[in-house]
Amino acid sequence: MAQIFTDRLLLMKCPLDLAKSIILNRKELEERSPIFIPSDWPSIQLKSILPYYIEMLEKAPRTDNLQIWLIIDAYERKLIGSIRLKCFPNDAKTIDLGYEIIASYRNQGFGYEAVQAVADWLFKSGNAMKITAECEQTNMASIRILEKLGMRRIAKEAPFLKWELR
Repeated sequence: MAQIFTDRLLLMKCPLDLAKSIILNRKELEERSPIFIPSDWPSIQLKSILPYYIEMLEKAPRTDNLQIWLIIDAYERKLIGSIRLKCFPNDAKTIDLGYEIIASYRNQGFGYEAVQAVADWLFKSGNAMKITAECEQTNMASIRILEKLGMRRIAKEAPFLKWELR
């Protein structure tokens, strides 16, 4: 299982069994997991793609068209967010990145730390030549993270801003 460590975080690719447990056996997962799973995770957006993610992993376990990475506070042993990586079928070296941090962990640098680590891993491993992202025009926290990461704003398509990093 792919893992990345930072000063404060453990980032790990979400395996099939965990993805299934999030949807089908949440209560049991919370009881047996060594990591605290907060009630405000996953977000509605992540919940909506988990069934597709599960189906994809069941059909082709080694596919990397879509990856979900879990962001874990290593000291608190608490799940604090996730990162979604999507590969484009016609351009395997372009990865679209999306992320979320639970509300109580926002504005503390965790989002930047997680996204920076995954972006570095994508480039160093040769899995990406370009990373894209989008955020709402009013989401100043995400704008700051993407700018700090060195991403370039490439388009404004209301209500979103589109970004890229090479």
